[in-house]
Amino acid sequence: MNTEAIWTFVTTQGADFGIKVISALLAWAIGRWLIGLALKLVSGALERGKRMDPTLSNYLVSILGVILNIVLVLAILDMFGVRTTSFAALLAGAGLAIGTAWGGLLTHFAAGVFLQVMRPYRVGDFVNVGGVTGTVKELGLFGTTLVTPDNTITLVGNNKVLGDNIQNFSTL
Repeated sequence: MNTEAIWTFVTTQGADFGIKVISALLAWAIGRWLIGLALKLVSGALERGKRMDPTLSNYLVSILGVILNIVLVLAILDMFGVRTTSFAALLAGAGLAIGTAWGGLLTHFAAGVFLQVMRPYRVGDFVNVGGVTGTVKELGLFGTTLVTPDNTITLVGNNKVLGDNIQNFSTL
């Protein structure tokens, strides 16, 4: 190992790199705090409005959280000099590969969108979906969370929910 080359790097570029790392960590901490604050504000505004279903509100807040986290990561990468335009192309290619590999998850996501549009049940309804009976706690991006009568939390994939019978005992 050439210690002279290491020492040359540390003395010439080490300070700049250290400042970038510290500023990136600071940006990450502040960004995560701001994202949490923004999600609380949006969630609170949607609750106070009482015009939007809690199921849809949780769905929108989840999507907003994912988008804001992606923007934060791209901003931090830009601090290190990574060109985000080429990163966007790389992200698109990775998205295609991940989408192909995780085709099942994407079907759950698409089914979740259909469930949001059709609204066969809402948060708080007592239902039988995908062979599980319980009270709807959350309709998430990929699955529906139920609290069964024996007080067990069960996550049922949205694709299974949409592909099976849906019984809503709270509607009538």
